[in-house]
Amino acid sequence: MIIIVSLPPICFAEQPNPKIWEPLKFNSYYNKKIITKSPDVLLVWTYKTMTDDTRGKRVEEVKKYDLEKSIKYQNYHHETVLWNIDCKNKLILMEEFIDFDKNGKVLDRYRYNNSEWKSILPNSGGEKLYQHVCITQKKPSKKKK
Repeated sequence: MIIIVSLPPICFAEQPNPKIWEPLKFNSYYNKKIITKSPDVLLVWTYKTMTDDTRGKRVEEVKKYDLEKSIKYQNYHHETVLWNIDCKNKLILMEEFIDFDKNGKVLDRYRYNNSEWKSILPNSGGEKLYQHVCITQKKPSKKKK
């Protein structure tokens, strides 16, 4: 006897290229190719895949101001965010975000011109990113003799 169990559909988005993106936390990644803006400030992109629940909430949010655009958000796949991280002072600033559909087409893009630095909060995604890019990056590499 075979019993078939029906589970609700859960959309697990495909993971980004592991040669570029390092896992950060559940369905979030950061770009390993970190850019140094100044000695203590780094630029780093994050990548977050969308779950069905998150996609549905975003569709409803967009529907409030743009019905046509909300239809395109049915295929919302992932977002990327460009962060500035001040490693010395433990501050973070969002510079830009981009939403993509499942085919890699840009759904929406926003660049912050006057964003303010914010303290990195304990146990936040910002702290996790800070630990990976500021603390891990500063560990001295072993030199070959």
